[in-house]
Amino acid sequence: MKHVVLVDSTVSGLLAFEAAKRLGCHVTFIHQRDTSFLTLSINGDDSIIEPYLNYVDEYLRVDSLDGDDFHNLLVTLHNTRKIDALISTSEAAIVAVAREAELLGTCYLNHESLCGAVYKGRLRETLRANNVRSPDFQVLTEEQLVEGIAPRLALPFVVKPTRGFAKQFSMICYTQLDFDTFVDTIRLARTASNSTIDTLISRDYLIEQYVSGTLHSAEVIVQSGVVQCFATTIRFRADYNEMLEMTATMPSGLDVNACDEIKAYVQQVFTALKLNVGLYHVELLRDENGPCLVEINARMMGSVAPQMYRMLTGIDPFEMLIRLHLGEVIKIDDSLIQKAGTVVTIASRHGGRIAHSYDPLKLQALLDKYEIEFCTAHAVSGQRVSAYTGNIGTIGHVILLGNCPYAVANKGNRFLAELSLLYGNELAKYSGPELG
Repeated sequence: MKHVVLVDSTVSGLLAFEAAKRLGCHVTFIHQRDTSFLTLSINGDDSIIEPYLNYVDEYLRVDSLDGDDFHNLLVTLHNTRKIDALISTSEAAIVAVAREAELLGTCYLNHESLCGAVYKGRLRETLRANNVRSPDFQVLTEEQLVEGIAPRLALPFVVKPTRGFAKQFSMICYTQLDFDTFVDTIRLARTASNSTIDTLISRDYLIEQYVSGTLHSAEVIVQSGVVQCFATTIRFRADYNEMLEMTATMPSGLDVNACDEIKAYVQQVFTALKLNVGLYHVELLRDENGPCLVEINARMMGSVAPQMYRMLTGIDPFEMLIRLHLGEVIKIDDSLIQKAGTVVTIASRHGGRIAHSYDPLKLQALLDKYEIEFCTAHAVSGQRVSAYTGNIGTIGHVILLGNCPYAVANKGNRFLAELSLLYGNELAKYSGPELG
């Protein structure tokens, strides 16, 4: 029996427990106390985790993934029952897992190569050195920003932490006023944030040239340095803030030549970065000059996109992930996606409360109208909701299915308009040149 050790998780990543058990594995879950993405995501509601623990043979807690405690725990586990795969679906854990997997000799990306991909300044340097298309950039510390050191790049540009997640502490600056506002508010924003968020996100900032175009992702499996794409998406963004993704719509709607161009570009990127194994969520912009990398996430696609992929293909992506880390050869491509689907983010445009008159029983009728079978947007009357400024703190998600990616994305916007009326609270909506 293979021994699979999973470290931290996203909420969707909890599905990996069942997938590993279905594959006949002994499953261990390690949950850290200090900077757990899972703990942050469930907001103290442990009941969310409990059903998934039925598929776990050992549930272990450790104070931190840094230092000796995590390493010693893995050594003890390995000596008791050989660890065949060490995996994480959590952005907070992937660097520590890469370090320990290298020491254990399990199938995982080299720690140094992973750091070269997820630390955005290093990533941009490598792409530039290898003549791979990438925006011009520079890195400034928070202290330098606050001291008034001006970026050398001309506006517009994007400012974001060199290591971060969920669009936290990031901004597109179109004007000098935008940049001044970012600098004036960044320390206050970080002080007011959850301590886990503040700990996980670097205080060095990447300032990079703004690239327009449509936003896409490539979901890829890499084996022996060869990239296979098992899905592409187009990602529509909030109509009031380009930084905020509102959908992951699959497939991308691009023609064969454009998709092949993206695949060739991603292979070029991965070769330059020496990323030779793993499952990745890669975000790209595409303009008249072709694809341009936004960032690489060395983990499964986020939110509930894995569930949508399974609905469209019948393939469990978490099984793919586990089989990959057990050293199996995986053969798959995006031609298996014959229908279309979109994950739509449910989030408040301005914040406030769900109306006290909201009747949750009426939600089902609306879901039935739009033929929605997957919904996590279970608000209650009077519930306080935050304005949508980042991927943390949303109300939930729905998955809509159809035959055309653009049609199903348009359908999602119509659903949001009706749900806004039901909630008595204006929800964020999205736009794009492909939408009506």
